Amino acid sequence: MISRLALRAALLLAASFTLGGEAMAGPAQDYEFRPRSVRNACRPPLKFAAGACVRRCPAGYRDNGPTCGFKSMRR
Repeated sequence: MISRLALRAALLLAASFTLGGEAMAGPAQDYEFRPRSVRNACRPPLKFAAGACVRRCPAGYRDNGPTCGFKSMRR
């Protein structure tokens, strides 16, 4: 009787740990809750610059990897 009760308690505890964890976000939620700097990232061969996906950073933009940052012309 006690061993059966202990077994049930152990199974319930194990199930709560495995099922009670955080669920993985779906693709829509993952995209929606990304940081603002990465939210508008383009697919790997392209870079994000001035609201568009481009192959090379336009004049006046600095290459930051997946994005192009505006380069201030002030000195």
